[in-house]
Amino acid sequence: MRRSERGFTLVELMVVVALSMIAFLAVLYLQTSLIRGTANTWDMTTATGLASHTLETIRLEATEWYNDTGLGIGGVQQAKFAYLSNVGAPAAGAGSGWLRAPYANAAATFQQTSQLGDNPLWDTGAATEVTNATNQRFCVQYRLTWLVPNYLIRAEARVMWPRQDAPAGNFDTCPADMFNHPTDIYSITMPMTVMKNVFVSP
Repeated sequence: MRRSERGFTLVELMVVVALSMIAFLAVLYLQTSLIRGTANTWDMTTATGLASHTLETIRLEATEWYNDTGLGIGGVQQAKFAYLSNVGAPAAGAGSGWLRAPYANAAATFQQTSQLGDNPLWDTGAATEVTNATNQRFCVQYRLTWLVPNYLIRAEARVMWPRQDAPAGNFDTCPADMFNHPTDIYSITMPMTVMKNVFVSP
């Protein structure tokens, strides 16, 4: 009988099956990696937008900062400033340290937020489209530092979120030491400077 007519041996079939399984597992691993990469890219984009939004809110507050009278009208420590009022006494290099971004329900336990943040100062229109129950993965902190006392402040926004394989529940309340767990979280930090407005009499 010619070789072309006698079929395949059991060993040949096992080799084919083994190679097929290896190829299948390789494709599966590739697809899983692509899905994770896409998710990580989405989270990074979202976190960047959230950090930018936090800084823009600080910039918006700074448009009403125009004198050095502290709690008085126009001072940096006005009660209506959810962010700037926490900068502390004016001294070069002094500042607030890392603080949690303002939370709409101060009585509630601080928890992860959506891509808009749970902040009453932010876009109320956008909040009707994307509620805070959507994609709650992010913890937001900010820090203010005096560069030039009573004139120039450095603002930084830091957004953190847990990795897919992080221990479940460890970061749901955005603990203060979250940044000290780099193997369990991703993070992004963005800086900005804000300056007191100087009014010139006409």
